[in-house]
Amino acid sequence: MSEPPSEAERPRAGWRAWWRSAPVRRARAVAYWAAMAALVIAVVRRYVPDYDLPDLGPAPALEYAAIDGGTARLDDAAGEVVVVNVWATWCPPCVVETPGFVDLAEEFEGDVRFFGVSVDEDVEAVRAFVERHGVPYRVLVGPNRAGPPLAAPVLPTTVVIDRRGRVRMRHEGLLLEPALRPVLRTLVHED
Repeated sequence: MSEPPSEAERPRAGWRAWWRSAPVRRARAVAYWAAMAALVIAVVRRYVPDYDLPDLGPAPALEYAAIDGGTARLDDAAGEVVVVNVWATWCPPCVVETPGFVDLAEEFEGDVRFFGVSVDEDVEAVRAFVERHGVPYRVLVGPNRAGPPLAAPVLPTTVVIDRRGRVRMRHEGLLLEPALRPVLRTLVHED
């Protein structure tokens, strides 16, 4: 037989009994699942692109030095669907999404033009990254010679531009291949 709680333990014993009561357990379970649902919604909204593809305005003027030499201009891709990905070699989500971008660039070759805009200052680190990951598209470095830098408060940031030169998707954060593929298919088949 256990001893009754002492005077000092009585408030704590009452608290424990209340905390373990059936109504409080149910309320805790509801709160837990509500928090989990809110977390799932937040993650989905953050990492799944907007498939409605609204017109977000004209594409920005872009002109950068390319690591393979010369200059790359967004105007050179007029009439094509374009993906511009702003990234860095030191950015873990950028490293994760790179193989998917490489696969999509190869899958949509001739239909979609990809540009990678690196914010790294060390061009040799960018070259090594491009070589290590087999990046087939043009990678751009340095300042934007045609105007202000492409706004990218979050790395990576991906902008998709349609054939008319209109921004149709802007996604901040990790963008995986299965999420981008339907966007590209839609824009490639648009009139």
